[in-house]
Amino acid sequence: MNLLNAHGYSVSHGRALLMETALANAVVENTRAHQGLYVPPFLRKGTFVFFAADNTDFAEDTRDGKGTTHGTITAVYQKIDPSKEPVAEPLIIGDAQSLSGTPYHVDILHCDKPTPQHAKRSEQFAISRGISESYQLTHLGWVVASALSRMKSGETSSNIPGWAGYNSLLSESLPLTQVGALPLLPEGAHEWSTLLTIIMQANQLRKLAVGEDHPTVITFDMALYEKVVQLLDARPDLKQMVVPRLGELHVVMAALRALGASMENSGIDDAWMEADVYGPATTRQILKCTHYKRALHAHIY
Repeated sequence: MNLLNAHGYSVSHGRALLMETALANAVVENTRAHQGLYVPPFLRKGTFVFFAADNTDFAEDTRDGKGTTHGTITAVYQKIDPSKEPVAEPLIIGDAQSLSGTPYHVDILHCDKPTPQHAKRSEQFAISRGISESYQLTHLGWVVASALSRMKSGETSSNIPGWAGYNSLLSESLPLTQVGALPLLPEGAHEWSTLLTIIMQANQLRKLAVGEDHPTVITFDMALYEKVVQLLDARPDLKQMVVPRLGELHVVMAALRALGASMENSGIDDAWMEADVYGPATTRQILKCTHYKRALHAHIY
């Protein structure tokens, strides 16, 4: 960085460190102002907000397994609407040599492993009731057009663009989505206490943005989703306000695994190997969906 800085292409390494420390100080002050909760500056009142959480690992390829970092990250999504009032004040970022006071650290809420619940499941928020008919027809049009395009060409790819590209072609004034992240939690996402902390943080931010009458929608991968469902079943107070959502990739993988289970030992898998279309190892990957792209293409063919 210093070499590039000498030629006028970047800031110096020391300047980058000052900026990094100043950003950390701004996050600390934001957290203090909201009693231990970091509120992203872009968050605005009256606009729906939703979340996604996952584990994040650093330095996983060390030789001895030491020096790795396992944490949890929560992303925050909200449509951009400059007309709405911001929830928090903008971050004030200056120069700083060191952190001011105690660095940000959220208290991880204690949560024991939930016991299996056999009671009848209570109804959650019906978030699908508010979907407009025009949006449903637009979605249906994309699904039908994509399927017909693949059938006509005989290929796995479609001439119809993806969902985001399709919508951008239909509308010239689609609202953009602002994306931010909460500070890392210093615990693995698979821990029950971490999951409870994620849910409570998301609940607090949702209340600040849209109040009590909206659900808290959080997206997880399959492993975390299963644990969150167990946690909510054991906590009726949370179940009435939280809607866990499975990410799109894991929805497709679960569907492909179910399809593979119905095909296994049906003769089709043997025909693949006898016809030298797929080898035994690849056939197992397809049926168990341990290789996403191969499984998807095999089932489309």
